[in-house]
Amino acid sequence: MTVVARLRLLAPIAMLLIACSSPPTVGTVRVEGRPLPELTGTGLQGEHLSAAELRGHVVVVSVWATWCYDCEKDQPGFVNVANRYAHRGVRFLGLNPSEISLAQPQEWVRRYDVPYPSIEDPSGRFAASLGYTGMPATYVVDRDGTIRFSVIGSTTSEATLSGLIDQVLAGTTGSPAQPA
Repeated sequence: MTVVARLRLLAPIAMLLIACSSPPTVGTVRVEGRPLPELTGTGLQGEHLSAAELRGHVVVVSVWATWCYDCEKDQPGFVNVANRYAHRGVRFLGLNPSEISLAQPQEWVRRYDVPYPSIEDPSGRFAASLGYTGMPATYVVDRDGTIRFSVIGSTTSEATLSGLIDQVLAGTTGSPAQPA
């Protein structure tokens, strides 16, 4: 493998490390209105996963990595919110870019008892198609497959994520509600 080829492989990993190495910050919530790109791939357990199969549900897409401090800080809240909203038809889908092996992400899922699947994204291609600029990144998608909100950085609370989901469930996505 040439030096140029190696650099091309390492560049996405380096960008993700830099984006996630800064001190934890409150995420920036953005109102969106664009289609969810195609997210289809192999899950951490070897299963076929596709965001298109979730159409008709409100979907929360979480871009995460095992080495991301804010991702780790947010994960227990994501588990709680995913469990709390499952009966309302809300589905969660993780997207795990740039991990070197499956062992660490699989251990993460076991440790946090994550109730939803994650797509392996070793090249970072799917994460890049979302237009994210750092981790963690969260996208709340309506039943028609339109991204209504994105949070770049830590969601910091279950109330933030729940409020965004509630707005999408209610069909009121003009501006993000402020959590109490």
